[in-house]
Order: sequence, then C-alpha cells, then structure tokens
Amino acid sequence: MARQRQTRHALYLAWKLDSADDDTAGHARNRLTAGEGRSLYRLRSWAIARGEAHALLAPEAPLEEIVEAILSGSGQPTSSRWIEGKRACAIAVREIETVPVRLGVAVRPEQWPYSSASLE
Repeated sequence: MARQRQTRHALYLAWKLDSADDDTAGHARNRLTAGEGRSLYRLRSWAIARGEAHALLAPEAPLEEIVEAILSGSGQPTSSRWIEGKRACAIAVREIETVPVRLGVAVRPEQWPYSSASLE
C-alpha cells in the first residue's frame, strides 16, 4: 500500500447516497477519485457503505468547486467539519476507514472494496 503524505489540515465530508447498491457506491467512488484527478483536493481517506459516504480531503480548490464535484446529483450532505492537526487527521482517517466495520459489512477495514483501506 502506498504511503500517503501526512495531512495537517483537512475537510471531513459525509453524505447520504440516493441508494445503497454497488452501482451507486462505485459511482460515488469514481466522483471522489475524479475530483482528486482534477486537482480539486488530495483525497486522504474515504469509505462508502450502506448508502453513506465519508471522505477526508485536503482542499486545493475553492470549496464550492469541491462540493459540486462530489455531491452534484449524488445525495444529501449530512456532516462537514474542518480537521486540524496531524493527530486529529489520523484519528479521522481511522474513523472513516472503520465505517464498513461499524456498519457490519466487513470484519476488517481492508476487506471492504469501497474504501481507501481496501487491499483490492
């Protein structure tokens, strides 16, 4: 697994997807990675499970562009907050990557294919 640069400050976003099926999860994953590919942000951590999506990202563009890229037509935001400091970012990464375990869809974070913790 590639080592990611340490993030000192990041934006946490959570949103409900329109559906909990694999197609919707795949579409949300593609939107997240496309936004990173467009240099809107550095994607630090993400997980999608049971119709919920969570992401921690380091913004590199105006927040309006980021929100449009991620949420346009893909669900309703449920939470957002600014995470400050390396330790707080590391805690947020762990919280996000264990979402599939907490929701009962995986025994270990790396077993869930719709997560930055995935080994697939």
